[in-house]
Amino acid sequence: MRTVDPAPRLAGAEIVASGWGWRHADRTKPAVSGLDLRVAPGERVLVVGPSGAGKSTLLHALAGVIHEDDEESESAGSLTVDGVPAHELKGATGLMQQDPETQVVQSTVGDDVAFGCENHAVPREQIPARVAGALDAVGLDVGLDASTSALSGGQKQRLALAGLLAMAPKVLLLDEPTANLDPDGVGEVRDAVVRVLDSTGATAVIVEHRLAAWAPHVDRVLVLEPGGGIVAAGTPGELFAPGPVRERLIAAGVWVPGYVPELPAVPASHRASADRTTAARLSALDLAVGRGNPKKNGIPALTGIGLDLTAGRAICVTGPNGAGKSTLALTLGGLLPEFGGELSFAEGTDGEPARPYAWRAGELVSRIGSVFQEPEHQFVAQTVREELEYGQRHARGTDGRPLLGEARIAARTDELLARLGLADLADANPFTLSGGEKRRLSVAAVLATRPRMLILDEPTFGQDANTWRELAVLLRAEREAGTAIVAVTHDEHFAHAIGAEQIDVRDLGDGVVAAGDRGAAQPSRLSLEPGRRAAASFLGRANPLAKLAAVALATTPVVVSLDFVSASVVVAATLAMLPLSGVRIRDFLVRAWPLLVAGLFAAWGTTLVGRTSGAMLIDTGPVTISTGSLEAGIATGVRIFAVALPAVLVIASTNPTDLANGLAQKLRLPHRFVLGALAAMRLVGLLAEEWQVLSMARRARGVGSHGSAWQRTRANAGQAFSLIVQAIRRASRLAVSMEAKGFGGPERTWARESVFRPRDAAIVLTGLLVGGAAVAAALAAGTWNVVWTS
Repeated sequence: MRTVDPAPRLAGAEIVASGWGWRHADRTKPAVSGLDLRVAPGERVLVVGPSGAGKSTLLHALAGVIHEDDEESESAGSLTVDGVPAHELKGATGLMQQDPETQVVQSTVGDDVAFGCENHAVPREQIPARVAGALDAVGLDVGLDASTSALSGGQKQRLALAGLLAMAPKVLLLDEPTANLDPDGVGEVRDAVVRVLDSTGATAVIVEHRLAAWAPHVDRVLVLEPGGGIVAAGTPGELFAPGPVRERLIAAGVWVPGYVPELPAVPASHRASADRTTAARLSALDLAVGRGNPKKNGIPALTGIGLDLTAGRAICVTGPNGAGKSTLALTLGGLLPEFGGELSFAEGTDGEPARPYAWRAGELVSRIGSVFQEPEHQFVAQTVREELEYGQRHARGTDGRPLLGEARIAARTDELLARLGLADLADANPFTLSGGEKRRLSVAAVLATRPRMLILDEPTFGQDANTWRELAVLLRAEREAGTAIVAVTHDEHFAHAIGAEQIDVRDLGDGVVAAGDRGAAQPSRLSLEPGRRAAASFLGRANPLAKLAAVALATTPVVVSLDFVSASVVVAATLAMLPLSGVRIRDFLVRAWPLLVAGLFAAWGTTLVGRTSGAMLIDTGPVTISTGSLEAGIATGVRIFAVALPAVLVIASTNPTDLANGLAQKLRLPHRFVLGALAAMRLVGLLAEEWQVLSMARRARGVGSHGSAWQRTRANAGQAFSLIVQAIRRASRLAVSMEAKGFGGPERTWARESVFRPRDAAIVLTGLLVGGAAVAAALAAGTWNVVWTS
């Protein structure tokens, strides 16, 4: 391993809280209250506590991303870093959040790691060494020009950490940094953090539920209580040793190392309440699973899967990140089509096997219940209570009639609210809950309808020990009542608690296809990032401003003249340049087809309503087409092609970060606007994927599966609203990540200079020549027709 320091060694900062508290704008009770705390420079502190104790709120406050001037929220006391109020301090702290996707800002690894350094105006000549050292420290062995969208979740966590390290923060704030990682990944990221702290001397505040991995590497542990302050503090040895303090922590739901909650016996009433009258069986034979379209060169993630899931059987599927576990879960749940092989569901001993993916949503929801990795994807109601009632009210029998009456719905809802600690939040909006509360709600909403089979993706993520126990008891009761369960999880204690077999996903079939070989990590069709071939092509390596100038020069004649000859010259020149862009014809058409269709409709419309002149070609009632209107229609359509196709070619071969660099450095556009727009552009591909996931999640909840056509349309229209909500939330999280990395300051440097080379001059000259050739061709053909004189 290289011995490159990720940043200059700096003494850590001192953190002091005096009576500090914070109430969020959408809550009546404070998240944290009366917090008194001092963290010495260079100290490593582990913050623990039950779900909803305000741990993330404290980290966000230290990062300066919740503000004292928010009129609807409320603060108390003081919170300082090196004597300066935390919300006024820039660059002293670095925050790493739970969600790796919304911590990535730039499209390439090197640019993303450099982002924080640039925001803090680190001199350009120092940035490369910091970037290289940070990547080395976290063990992310990929090229600087590797696409960030092609990284796995674990790699994105390392990337986010590297970006913070390169900034050389005095305080490192980590909010469950290993929550989404497999066991090997947990150790790797933790070791990377420890190496960095050893080399930089930074202060560290770490929030985690599972303490065993971190306890040997911290100086002190602080225990928070919901709505309050610190209820216990000391070294790991003092707090976790057998004794009254350890017992109090266990009672509060803290995951004390070495402690696993004991599960009580399942009451007979719980087992009987499942009302299982018909056994069910889910069978997979030589099954292949994957994302995308298997008919369009899709590559499966897993192949040769054999599985027989019968009533009362539970399986916990384990394996490394990126191995296809979630894809398998979605396929078993009838939410993704099989890539190959067979998947069938049969009820009773004589039941006819059926393919789950072929069912309508109403048929699916009463048989197989799926819990997604991100709880927010499945929320469809305005309150927690309504969320639990929704599935029960929409459950239908084979005759289409409701299965449950209002009394049973109310009783089941109250039972789940009480057992999972959600009773006090019954009227809260599901999106405002903490991460652990959202997970409990998503599981409870599916359990409420009592499906015969449960497919769970990381069901215990974000839970304290007490809520973990309640979930485990509830799911074990379902299994003992005859429900079959498949859970994707790294939690071996959970598997033991519910009586499940543990099977590595790699042992289920013939093998796992490496993520990089599937093509699944390539930018989505709506992504504005160029593919690898395009980025390395002649046009891909050109300055974006040169390409924009060339397009402007080439298309100016098309704008000023209404004729098809000049436009045809520009279209032909664009297609001739396609090999220089590295963009495949198929990919080019995928990006361009909406504009091409628009051009065809515009041409047809102009032909029908354009001014009649010349010979009459068609004159039948309302349809009148002359040679003049036909020429005008063709000219209109080809003009649209001539303007749109060069723009598509530029977008398909341009790295958005290069464009932002050019706009800010050469054209002097405000960097806040340029980089803000760049971050928004990156969300385009994410939202396309989000729409697909929302479609599956709402199908899993039975949305739009019953009632009149209008009722189904109205129900499914909610998906658009859900997408807006998710877009806002992702944008908010991304904004927090950007602000935590110093975005928005008055001064900024740039890791890569935007320069013009001979290639760029040639491109501009080519644009000028194409424009000139278009004018000359139109004049020679006698079709030149200036718009304002026609």
